[in-house]
Amino acid sequence: MLEIKLEKKELPFAMAEEIKNLRTGISFSGENLKTILFTSCTPNEGKSTIALETVRSFAELGKKALYIDCDLRKSIFNSRVVEGKPKYGLTHFLTGQCKLENIIYRNVDKEDDIHFDLIPAGPVSNSPTELVASDKFKDTLKKLRDEYDIIIIDTPPLASVGDAAIIGAMVDGSILVVEAGNADYRLVQKVRDKLATSGSRILGVVLNKVDKSNKSYGYYKRGYGYGYGYGYGYGYGPVSYTHLTLPTIYSV
Repeated sequence: MLEIKLEKKELPFAMAEEIKNLRTGISFSGENLKTILFTSCTPNEGKSTIALETVRSFAELGKKALYIDCDLRKSIFNSRVVEGKPKYGLTHFLTGQCKLENIIYRNVDKEDDIHFDLIPAGPVSNSPTELVASDKFKDTLKKLRDEYDIIIIDTPPLASVGDAAIIGAMVDGSILVVEAGNADYRLVQKVRDKLATSGSRILGVVLNKVDKSNKSYGYYKRGYGYGYGYGYGYGYGPVSYTHLTLPTIYSV
């Protein structure tokens, strides 16, 4: 297996703890829960960061963990690679240009000795929806499910394109990442309904980029809490820490 190294963010203590809470919540959400989809309403809500840190957190427990980048339209995966260069990605495999083993890479960080596997998206596809809706992708996901303890699937924002809803029908559960104070309540409901219509089990929401100094957050919290449960939290920096409002996973 080819090795690469992703950049490792030094998370604030609070964010690191919330990622652990998310990991624990997923672990206690049901038996045999292995394939988890992460999506958001719009770009730049921190979805990919949360997804990658969740994979890393499971790997810290010694779990065999896999991250799949299913954003075949606008992936940011390569910008996070600091050592090595992926030659093939998911689009190569789904279009018959390589074998499955050619697209699975191992993230190796010799400093902390935490390893997990990754499948990059590959080059932008002209038909991304058709690729993720294919029997080949569905069958591959089933095969990988038997080989890994946990698989985190990073998908495009659902308000923009429907890929996440298609994949949502294939996975054990879905999580919606929402940027605190910057999401329209009606849009969040619309995205939630899209996931539900696909048949995906919605595990809940990760409320990200919570600003402790923003006193207006209380209003956002009440409005968004409807249908999901709600809580409170504090964040630091441009990424901030993950705040969970997950009724079935974790709630504060």
